[in-house]
Amino acid sequence: MIGWISTWGIRCGIATYSKFLVEQMDDVLVMCQAGEGDVEGAIPCWKRDSNAFGGIIAQIAAKGLDIVVIQHQPGLLRFSYLNELLLKLAEMDVKVFITMHNTRDRSLIFPSKRIEKAVEGLKTCSTVMVHSNSDVENLKALGIEDNVVMIPHGIYPPPSKSAKPLPVEGRVMGSFGFLLPHKGQLELVEAFERLPGWDELLLLCATREGSGKMQAKINYLIRKKGLTGKVRLVTDFLDDDVAIATLAKCELLVFPYQNTKESASGAVRMGVASGVPLAVTPIPIFDDVTGAIRMRGKTVEHIVASISQISQSDLDSSREEIIKLRDSLQWDEVAKQIQALLK
Repeated sequence: MIGWISTWGIRCGIATYSKFLVEQMDDVLVMCQAGEGDVEGAIPCWKRDSNAFGGIIAQIAAKGLDIVVIQHQPGLLRFSYLNELLLKLAEMDVKVFITMHNTRDRSLIFPSKRIEKAVEGLKTCSTVMVHSNSDVENLKALGIEDNVVMIPHGIYPPPSKSAKPLPVEGRVMGSFGFLLPHKGQLELVEAFERLPGWDELLLLCATREGSGKMQAKINYLIRKKGLTGKVRLVTDFLDDDVAIATLAKCELLVFPYQNTKESASGAVRMGVASGVPLAVTPIPIFDDVTGAIRMRGKTVEHIVASISQISQSDLDSSREEIIKLRDSLQWDEVAKQIQALLK
């Protein structure tokens, strides 16, 4: 049996990532966060941003686990705490395979949240899995090299024929992802006002903790710019098949992220699953999205200029490459790569 430490059953990209992979594997025990949402199919035994690892250790001992997979993001477990856990598991002779969803975090305010605090523990891991070449280079600069393997982020399946998409009519531009400041939704709304020839901007942007102010800001901006009826904001957390089928009805999907230290975007992979042409800002999180049209920059002016100059040929080329990417990185293929490492 393999132990799998991750969030589970909540609105979280890592929880979704884990769910898709675990569904492809046999004999996996999921050890998830305690006190948050529905955790059916998992054992709650740790709390976010805590170094109280008694529950994890107890489960490993009780089940006789000798292999553990950890899905790490510093917002769940700061790097100094992660280091403690990794060193403890090394003492127990547990083989650890860790996926690093963020290798760039270097907090100036909280030293314990700096990735340097986990170097000693990461060196004890059997394998450190990352999503991009830039992650490989980031870890190499810290002296973590021999045990690092790049495993691409999986892609959701294409639109299901049985899925019932939201109604979409005309020439529609879309975007997807949690409603958060760094996602660039405000910039996209401002840019859309200045882009002629589009019937609607569809924002499938679910709310979560921290979204309250953003929702108020974007609704105010829509009213201020006179875009009511032209910009549709859907804040419901849609089922994956509904979201993908709805995105597939759009002519172009835009991911105008401003700044983020995340290594890969689960949201953009929903766009890839739809098979629709993508336009993204030129930041590292999108480096592995081959086929996406890279915009000139992150500002409203850059977004307007970039989208204005996208030709039909550009759209056709992007669509073709995006579909190729989707088909090559289905979850079962990614799961096979990980399982091969666990043997």
